[in-house]
Amino acid sequence: MKRLWIVALLMLVLLAGCAQESAESSAGEAAPSDDAAQKQPVEIEFWHALGGTLGDGLNEIIADYNASQEKYKVVPVVIGSYNEIDEKLQAAYAGNNVPALVAGGSHDVFYAKGLVEFFEDYMPESYDMEDIVGGFMKAAVRDGKMAFGPAYGTSQVLYYNKAVLTEAGGSAGDLASWQSLTGLAGDIIGMDTNLNRIEYIWEPMWGPDNIADIVSSNGGKFISEDGLEVTINSPEWVEVLEAMRQWLHEDQIMRIHSGGQGWEYWYKTMDDWVYGKSLGYTGSPGDYVIALDAVKEAVDQGYKNEFAVTHQPGWKDNDPAPYFYSMMYFIPKNKGLTEDEKFGAADFVTFATNTENTARFSMATGYAAVRNSVLELPAYQSYLESNPDADAALRQIDEFAVPAFIDPTGGAITDALSEAVDKIQIENRPVQEALDAAKEKAQRELDKIN
Repeated sequence: MKRLWIVALLMLVLLAGCAQESAESSAGEAAPSDDAAQKQPVEIEFWHALGGTLGDGLNEIIADYNASQEKYKVVPVVIGSYNEIDEKLQAAYAGNNVPALVAGGSHDVFYAKGLVEFFEDYMPESYDMEDIVGGFMKAAVRDGKMAFGPAYGTSQVLYYNKAVLTEAGGSAGDLASWQSLTGLAGDIIGMDTNLNRIEYIWEPMWGPDNIADIVSSNGGKFISEDGLEVTINSPEWVEVLEAMRQWLHEDQIMRIHSGGQGWEYWYKTMDDWVYGKSLGYTGSPGDYVIALDAVKEAVDQGYKNEFAVTHQPGWKDNDPAPYFYSMMYFIPKNKGLTEDEKFGAADFVTFATNTENTARFSMATGYAAVRNSVLELPAYQSYLESNPDADAALRQIDEFAVPAFIDPTGGAITDALSEAVDKIQIENRPVQEALDAAKEKAQRELDKIN
């Protein structure tokens, strides 16, 4: 009995030793696991709403960035729309669960609430601010510092039929002002384009945007400098819209396509130019790829057209001053984010908007690149050889364009203007009457927020 007790005691000692050895072994393996965890890349949650060609281009850049280094990993989250980004981001701020980076949405609204980090505080030394296209830099700076990182931009440009313009004895210089452009009507309307005839000297795109661009050149504003008065019925607006009303309804040298399903009006406007019924139209740089292919196909069918793009005209002797819209990257300001995440977000933006990548994105989508150095890039120069005037929007933004108006009412001013422009361009209603009614409607909404 005593021997059995001794054997049992020995077994307990052996088991205890094995347990201790096992624990020590486990503890020894834990240290490498901690080191491995420390070496895991910092995840950069990135919200955006880009789909289609834009989304594909962005996904390629994200994949290249993640493969290029091991410190950070960008994890994209696609949100349905910019409005949805705003809604989700508000909830994320409340829950201290914001993403490290956002593209799109109301960046200025969040900045005004103190909810955006200054991009300049986190960008690496390799980010060259001096190389950013002038218009984009103006749009990115707040309170003397770079608050946002420009992603890409758009500003509507002129697409025109160079073959018709040249045959009429004109040149791109004749498109420098709206007065000189419309002055070509007598020489160009009626010209044979082989399978059609020119019926209109120009076709603006439906809506208030083209009008606002022209008014901007004429010195008109949406609201007063102090932000208290809506000014869309000022003499500068009246002058431009009265001229437009006359060109559309009295002289009938211009045309507006409106209504229809979805983008139907847009493509009808483009088609009139493609198939030789108008000298040109005002459209988005995002049209570029589709428009170029359409003209090539029309020429193959026998239509007379030579693809060309240039910047928007000025009003009378004034320089052009069209608005441009810039997609901005921004880093939310929230205690839910670590400093590593913020630095990682800025590092990705630097990569995504370097010369090569902003050029690649521009060539794939038609939207304007954000760096001047793109114009010196051999690949982009080669692209321009087979894609004439593809840099028109970039040059316009750099030389002439001004940052887009941000409606402080959330859309009441622009909605009222849109209604007034429809009354004038489509219904041929008196200009001053339509604009006065729009101003009164918009003013009530502006007064509410002031």
